[in-house]
Formats: sequence, structure tokens, C-alpha cells
Amino acid sequence: MIDSLIYYFNSLSVFGKVAIVLNISLFVLAGYLFSKIVPSDSEALNTKRARNLRLMNVLLWSIYLFDWLWNYIIYDHGHSEFFKRVSQTGLVFLLGYLFTQFSHTWTIRKYGKVRTVEGKETRSRTYQSEMGYIIILLITIAVSLLLLINIWQVTSWLQATGVIGGVLVILFGTKEAWAHDAVAGLIMLHQGEIGPGVVCRIEQLGVFGVVRRMSLTETTFHDVIQKHNIIVANSKLRAVPVEILNKVDSPHWNDYVEFNIGYDTASEQVENYIQAVWAKACELEKHLDPEKTPRLVLVNPGDHAILWRMNYRVESVYRIKQARYAINRAAFDLQTEHGLSLATPITHQSVG
Repeated sequence: MIDSLIYYFNSLSVFGKVAIVLNISLFVLAGYLFSKIVPSDSEALNTKRARNLRLMNVLLWSIYLFDWLWNYIIYDHGHSEFFKRVSQTGLVFLLGYLFTQFSHTWTIRKYGKVRTVEGKETRSRTYQSEMGYIIILLITIAVSLLLLINIWQVTSWLQATGVIGGVLVILFGTKEAWAHDAVAGLIMLHQGEIGPGVVCRIEQLGVFGVVRRMSLTETTFHDVIQKHNIIVANSKLRAVPVEILNKVDSPHWNDYVEFNIGYDTASEQVENYIQAVWAKACELEKHLDPEKTPRLVLVNPGDHAILWRMNYRVESVYRIKQARYAINRAAFDLQTEHGLSLATPITHQSVG
């Protein structure tokens, strides 16, 4: 059998030999290719790309294996013209896939923007990089289509009602699945307000997280509280109000907590209490800077208590909730020590 395989390989044309060697090389180097040479901003995406490439390699190998079994082992007829066209078609798809992946990485490196996400620098997509990728993708599809027409010698398909018309019909028929999201993605990339590293709160979608990744069709958020990823279609993201809680590449964010404290507590006592709460909260949460003292504001003198607001700064936008939890815990623990209560008192006063 080994002799038969060697004979089969030697009987192949130069194109066939190059295709087999290229497939073996790409199969072996797929992981390194997408993790080191043309990496994306996601390890999961790198793994998916390498898996897709290896799957295409296996399919091409299967074509040659079938040709070997059918034409040399079973019928001994030699290579068929049909097999040659099938193998060339597979190689066109393989090279087209590689070219689009390489070009996408190139456009991001050329036109993308460097941002810091969770302390790690990453180059994110921009309007210019995605438009460049779309142009390259359309050119690749057109060239691949022309190559396939020449391989299968079906030049009549180029007529008005042929392949091009069919492709346009398919694109028009599926526009609801991709067009709205793609247009919304381009608009958001062009505006530049939302990008990797930006903390967003979207009440209608129940999202409070950091933007991890943006593509033409969807945006991935990393939930600040539960640490899981949330994927939202770009068309839905454009249809709801989005609160942007920090500037792009800004390392900190301003937040506040409010306390109801009774009228029998003097302002100076409240100020001392807040300073003590801040000192203890800084011990509980490392992303609160003890040098950045909070600001105390009397917000509302209510019927039963005074509403005090403690404004403070969080040094990392990814620890917003954790910082608030630390302050609430410190406030609860220190209330008795400072002779006050956070429970809203029930007060009654006779009038007249």
C-alpha cells in the first residue's frame, strides 16, 4: 500500500504535489499561524480559526484519498478530469479563507486602535479597518468566483441571469440576518464612543459590563459582577439607550453611595464617620486609593432623615461594584462605633 501511495504521489502533477505538501504544512502550523503570526484579539477565535483551517485540510486530503482509492486501487484508471477540478476548487476555497484571515489581521494592525483592556494592550477594530476588510473580502469573493468559473468552464454563468444574479438574490434574501447588524456595527465603529475597554450600562438589556470585542455583527461584553460574557447583536445595541460610564482608555471612574441619617446627627459627626468608612473600605478594596479622599454632599433634607451622598473615585473601572460593596460593608460595621444609625428613623411631630 505504501508503494501504491508513493506511486500515486509521483504520478500527480506539480499542482497536485504542491497542494498536498501545502495541506500538510498548514495542518501542522495552523495553531502557530493563528496564535503568533496573524492572531486575533480572542484566544477562542484563534482556536476556532485553526480548527476551521485543519478541517479544510482534512477535506482536501479526503479528495486525494478518494481519488487514490477509486482510480488506482479499485479501477486503476488514473487521474480523472473531474477529480482535478474538485481538488482545484478545494484549493481555491482554502487560499481564499487564508487570504481573508490574513487581510483582516492586517487591516486591524494598520488601521486599528491600541486600547488597554484589563491591564492588557490590544488593538481593536475601527471603522477604517472594517471597511478595508469588507473591500478586501468582496475582491476575494469576486476573484474566487472567476477562478471557479474558469476551473469548471462554465463561462455561460456570467450572463445576466447566471451566477452573479444568483449571488445577488442570495444576498438580498438573507439581508435581514446580517445587513442591519453590519450597518449598525459600522456606525458604532465610526462614532468611536463604544470600543474595547469601555464600561457600559444598558438597563433595557440588563447589561453592566466592559466591552471586550466588537465585530460587524455583534458586541461582546464582560459582565462586571458575574464575570461572564454577554453577546449582543449590534442592531439591538443601537436601538436602546447605552450609558457610557468611562472614556476610552480611562483607568478610573467616579461613583457614589447614599446614606439616610437622622436629624439628630451633626454634620461634623457624619463627616468623621464617612472618613472612617473610606479608610476601612480602602483596606477591603485595593482599587480604592486612600489618598483620594471622598467628597460629602447633603443631597436632600427629607421628612424623616437627611440624604447624604459620598462621592468617590474607583481606580479601576472593572471594580466598580466591588468598591461599592466594600463601602457599604464598612458603613454597616462602623455605624455603632460612631454613634449613628443607617436605618431611616420613623419620626412624628405634632403640628399646631
